[in-house]
Amino acid sequence: MKTNHIRYIALLSIVFFALSVGCHSGQKDSSSIADSANKAQIKSTDSADKAQIKATDSANKAQASSSDSSLKASKSLKEDASKFLVKSYESGIYEIQLSELAATNALDPDVKNLAVSLVAGHKAIDSKISAIAASANFLLPSAINADHQKSLQDLGKLTGADFDKKYINTIVSGHENAVSDYKDAYKNLSPGDTKTFAGETLPTIEDHLAMAKKVKDRIK
Repeated sequence: MKTNHIRYIALLSIVFFALSVGCHSGQKDSSSIADSANKAQIKSTDSADKAQIKATDSANKAQASSSDSSLKASKSLKEDASKFLVKSYESGIYEIQLSELAATNALDPDVKNLAVSLVAGHKAIDSKISAIAASANFLLPSAINADHQKSLQDLGKLTGADFDKKYINTIVSGHENAVSDYKDAYKNLSPGDTKTFAGETLPTIEDHLAMAKKVKDRIK
């Protein structure tokens, strides 16, 4: 418990530092800050584990070397998991904001219904990501990135059929990328909460994509 408390305090310090750097530079978006903070947190934990191994295994250099190699592999896998969670969460925020806009502005009723469904679906997915990130002391982005912000603003300038087509094309493209990301995560991540989440959530993302493609084919 004491170790977890110390690591939590260390994470908060990393977060405050990352936010300070981001605010002063004016360049880093929320996802970049989260990735940097998570990488630093993993590095800090890895350093503490290495020190413990060195102290306990000093009498057996072969065992220490093997343990150190395992830690390096574990560190890399943890970073992969944190990046996947950050990217998926930010994409989820983006999909929610796009779909909230479409639920109000779309002309076609099928587009509206899809948008409402996606808002609920991605809120549920992001809620699961939040729980996993909290258990791992990972930071998540609080806002969408600059590219997604521009895309959202561009969509807001359209009306009628033009709006519907732009929205559905964006949703299809985004979910095609998400399906690829979730498949890669489930295949390549080490066993754990993030890998399990990716495998359990992939069918939902695939269902979203299938629904979006069906609407897209109808309103061409």
